[in-house]
Amino acid sequence: MKYFLVMISLILTACAQLQHGAIQPVVMKSAKDAIFFTSCSGAVEVWGNCHDKAKITCEKGYKTLEIKDEANGGRRELTFQCKK
Repeated sequence: MKYFLVMISLILTACAQLQHGAIQPVVMKSAKDAIFFTSCSGAVEVWGNCHDKAKITCEKGYKTLEIKDEANGGRRELTFQCKK
């Protein structure tokens, strides 16, 4: 019984990590021009996650500079610049 409870606990923890643990950070590509990069790749994140991260990063909005999307949907990347 103890083993069963431990296994259920581990499974629930793993599910929680899949929902929240794979979120990629926003990285500054150019401090001079305030250009940022983020990815929202894999099964856990979607394009909306990339745009949400850009909105959080840029209080006054942002301009999309580049979008990369692999045909199979496995890799999604957003490069953006904060509006002044």
